[in-house]
Amino acid sequence: MSRKLASELQVLRVEDVRDTNETRFLHLIRDQQPISQTEVVRRTGLRPGTVSVVINRLLKAGFLYEAEQAPSKGGRRAVYLQVNAEKAYAVGLSIGVCESVYVVSDFNGRILSQRTLRTSRTAEPFLRQLGREIAEHVRSNYGKARFSAAGVSVPGLLDRVEGTVIFSPNLGWSNVPVRHLFEQELNLPVIVENDSNAAALSELWYGPLEMSSTQSLLFVLVIEGIGTGFILNGELHIGSSVGSAGFGHMSIDSGGPKCSCGSTGCLEALASDPATVSRFLRNHPEYSASVHSVHDIAGLAMSGNQEARQQLEKTATYLGIAIRGLAHGLSPEVIVVGGQITEAWPLVEPVLRRELQSGYLIEGLSLPQLRRATVERPPLFGAVPIALRSILKNRKKPAVT
Repeated sequence: MSRKLASELQVLRVEDVRDTNETRFLHLIRDQQPISQTEVVRRTGLRPGTVSVVINRLLKAGFLYEAEQAPSKGGRRAVYLQVNAEKAYAVGLSIGVCESVYVVSDFNGRILSQRTLRTSRTAEPFLRQLGREIAEHVRSNYGKARFSAAGVSVPGLLDRVEGTVIFSPNLGWSNVPVRHLFEQELNLPVIVENDSNAAALSELWYGPLEMSSTQSLLFVLVIEGIGTGFILNGELHIGSSVGSAGFGHMSIDSGGPKCSCGSTGCLEALASDPATVSRFLRNHPEYSASVHSVHDIAGLAMSGNQEARQQLEKTATYLGIAIRGLAHGLSPEVIVVGGQITEAWPLVEPVLRRELQSGYLIEGLSLPQLRRATVERPPLFGAVPIALRSILKNRKKPAVT
């Protein structure tokens, strides 16, 4: 490795650490505000000098401001810190198989408005129309706000550099230039991310405070498809430029049903929402008028319906088998499961824990924590930090007004 290349890599590592620290500080201050710098030191366990450097950098960039002073206890008065919610606004958009949802958020991550519409299979006309609707919504309702970016989460295989959906079998889209289409309509920087990766970021941004300092977090998203997002040292671990969210297309039953990807017995064909609903109705067609989603099945199961419970437990068994393999290979500290199946978490969790049993996964040593997702729509709430985090990385660029 050349000295120049080694130097460039070192600079990137320093910037990554800076961005991660800033994100964690913002999460802490946003959650506890108003909070003193002394309390930030206590909460983070970092040295006062390190905390001071990060806080001063955030104050200088306008991400924080100093609020009123705390009452004196005999020494110098502590100054309260707060996140500058007006620093930048963002659009978050989740493109789903059946419906798409967009929100407007301030820099605190507070959702100010939300709208839902049906997703169309005709990709480009749909995205152009959606872009125009979002642009009009922003102009009409937030004329004086400064928008930094739009974050878009979408299922499928992406070219993350170009912001293009290469292939999304569940959407029926191929080679769709999502970023280009939205940037034309919104006049904003647009960051496109796989829905599973976005879901993982939602846990860092909206989850319990301790999640922001977790070194490794595996998010398993169970919706029309099944994918994973992996957080490593506070950042998404992407793999190649197309990402690493094809977890659902791991075959776990060679004699299983055909999958949308063309293979047989994939986890997605056995444990995704459509697979669970299809299996339930195939065994119990008498429910065809009332059951249309896993949400409906979860409601039945939690009300004591044994048929619904059995099918959810079967889905959880498939998930648990696959998650155990990931836990062996990745050894995450925390595994988070998101999707409608978690509405029956008291039934699903014991099955997942049972399947996670292994001689290599030892309680208190290598067995990950297991918990359900914090928010109801992880890909949507992950699209917000995708947009807001971009301002940390591009702070010299002015926000769009």
